[in-house]
Amino acid sequence: MNTVSTWIIAALRNTQCFTIEEINQEIRKKLEEFNHRPFTKKEGSRWSAFIEEEKYALTPLPAKPYQMSEWRTAKVQPDYHISVKSMFYSVPYEYIGKQVDVKVSDEAIEVYFNYMRIASHPTLHGKYGQFSTVHDHMPDNHKLYVEQTPQDALDWAENIGEHTLFVVKFLLDSYEVEKQAMKSVFALKKLERTYTVYEIERACKMVHEITNRPTVKSIQTLIKNNKKADSEKTFTQKKDNVQNKHGFTRGASYFGGKNK
Repeated sequence: MNTVSTWIIAALRNTQCFTIEEINQEIRKKLEEFNHRPFTKKEGSRWSAFIEEEKYALTPLPAKPYQMSEWRTAKVQPDYHISVKSMFYSVPYEYIGKQVDVKVSDEAIEVYFNYMRIASHPTLHGKYGQFSTVHDHMPDNHKLYVEQTPQDALDWAENIGEHTLFVVKFLLDSYEVEKQAMKSVFALKKLERTYTVYEIERACKMVHEITNRPTVKSIQTLIKNNKKADSEKTFTQKKDNVQNKHGFTRGASYFGGKNK
């Protein structure tokens, strides 16, 4: 190494360069010249010796340049995503609640559990809060909602009622990312599993009368409160009916008076 440095420095001692690029070009030229200089005590040169004796033992360079990366830990959330630098990446839903190791680089996010890679995503850049979701990571019921389209959501809402349709239209228009809008619509549609279409429409109507910017959370709260109020009202009515059915009237003679 010292021989190479001394030879190149000596060869360039009278060369004038005004930029780093210029000096690098001159160094490359002298290095090429040095490697092809014949040996003094045997045939060939450093270049021919490399080709004949060393090159065969080399392995190919990586397809991509080496990239710096860092390791982090994350917990898989109930929606089977992890948070990395305020971006969200999916893992197979079987790992919900598990602690995972995450290898982070500028190009890729790799997720490991017990030293086994379970997910890989291109690194998201730009606005915070973006999602990268692999379809195969979802449970079957989530795959169903992802495969739905905005038109499917509008058709469903129209069958429920005009106020539900207003809410769904607002949700579809208020999100920049269609996937997030459909996620909110799916949360609204899940109410059908517990409540009647009448109860859903009534809650949407009540929210619509209060605000022009409805949220699924407010509808969920209202429909629960309505259900509770209806149950209490029904219980009170039944109680009054029972009392009226079994009640009786005592005459004046019972209290010592005289009937006229």
